[in-house]
Amino acid sequence: MQQVFEFFEKLLDTSDWPPRWHCGKWSDFHGWLFIISDLLVWSAYFVIPLIIIRYISRRQDARFFKLYFFFAGFILACGATHLIDAFAFWYPAYRLNALFRFATGVFSWATVIYLVRLLPVAFSLRSSNQLEAEVENRRQAEYKFRNLLEAAPDSMVIMDESGAIQLVNAQTEKMFGYGRAQMIGNNVEMLMISKFERLLAIGRSLRDGAATAGPVMERVECFGKNVRGEQFPIEISLSPMFTDEGLLLTATIRDVSEMKRLEREIREANSSLERKVLLRTAELEVKNRELEQFAYVASHDLQEPLRTTTSFVDLLRKRYYGQLDSNADQYLDFISQSSDRMKVLIHNLLDYSRLGKEKELVTLCCNELLQDVLHDLDQSIRETNAVIHSVTLPQITGYKTEMKQLFQNLVSNSIKFRKKDSDPAIDINAVKENGHWTFSFKDNGIGINPTFHEKIFVLFQRLHKRSDYEGTGIGLAYCKKIVELHGGKIWVESLPQQGSTFFFTISETQ
Repeated sequence: MQQVFEFFEKLLDTSDWPPRWHCGKWSDFHGWLFIISDLLVWSAYFVIPLIIIRYISRRQDARFFKLYFFFAGFILACGATHLIDAFAFWYPAYRLNALFRFATGVFSWATVIYLVRLLPVAFSLRSSNQLEAEVENRRQAEYKFRNLLEAAPDSMVIMDESGAIQLVNAQTEKMFGYGRAQMIGNNVEMLMISKFERLLAIGRSLRDGAATAGPVMERVECFGKNVRGEQFPIEISLSPMFTDEGLLLTATIRDVSEMKRLEREIREANSSLERKVLLRTAELEVKNRELEQFAYVASHDLQEPLRTTTSFVDLLRKRYYGQLDSNADQYLDFISQSSDRMKVLIHNLLDYSRLGKEKELVTLCCNELLQDVLHDLDQSIRETNAVIHSVTLPQITGYKTEMKQLFQNLVSNSIKFRKKDSDPAIDINAVKENGHWTFSFKDNGIGINPTFHEKIFVLFQRLHKRSDYEGTGIGLAYCKKIVELHGGKIWVESLPQQGSTFFFTISETQ
């Protein structure tokens, strides 16, 4: 310990050693070569740390910041030993030299320890080739991104969280009329009339939502404004994009002027159509009431002269039948038959005009309704050996008398228009579909040519001679009006000699 104290007390003492010039046989050339070499090494070791420190001072983002200072200190310490060696030729301070060498050794090992600890991190770093490849990949990705951005049919605007525009595509220039340089760096407010603050608020909420819920998109409608100050409706689809620089908002902007114009025209057309429909409906209702009133009045007023005619024909038949020639008797028969047919027609026309008048809707059990009809037609069924099969029919809401007439007309038609060589067979079914019941009456009768499928539902339209099949031609017109009275439709599927199937629909609720 005494030696240590003595060492530091005589740290700068040179009396124990002669200058290096006096140690050994130094020639001038040899000595100065040694001195100059040490000075050159020291000066290089002195300049290198200065260069490192200047580099570090300008590159605050440099990695392994402490390592640069370790190297700078290590090199500076090594240089100091060479400087002391050079001065030892005149000033042999070997104690100071030893202290500097010890400090250099300690600093060198501190640098070694730091390097060892830093090696795993250094080895994990990518090589220059890898970095160049990554830069190239990023360059290509950016190139593709820009190409996609430019190829987009809509305006694309990328902005930061504050609304400052970072990137736009050619469609944006075309839509708004600004150049890229005018838009980039400015606030997105320059492109829209209002809602830009709401747009940014949505963007921030999307950021928070996307961080937990994945990709999110929000649509906003507002008005854009171009470089000329003209306003036009736009639709903005906003989505967040997370980058190393922070949140960016991608706004896809679409000019919806044409769509809005079409919507306006459609609304106006619909409104005009609704007015026309209401007007036409009112006109039709008036016409229908007039026609119904006319049919009622006409049929009612025709009954009186018909009764008079019928009365006189009956008197003539009673007084003169068989007393005149055979032609006169035949004429009286024709007049009587025609009067009877006219009476039936007028009666049916009067009933037709009264369909649905002063009646109320009731709940009807179609099974019971069908049984009443079959009971009324019992004689015709027995005479023709008709076979009638039906499934369980539903309950509906309707007009009882009219629905019974509908069932009766369809069943009696199937019996009437039967084939001569076979007994009539009728299948009655009902199927529920799309909020209504579809009824079907299928027979094995003479069938109907498809040409007349629509004609048979017209009032007083007949397809057969009266001598072949009796009737007034009003029965299926009855059926059509009854079905339409219940908000349904009626149609037939049939081919000649292959039977007919009459379909009609009745709503579940009226």
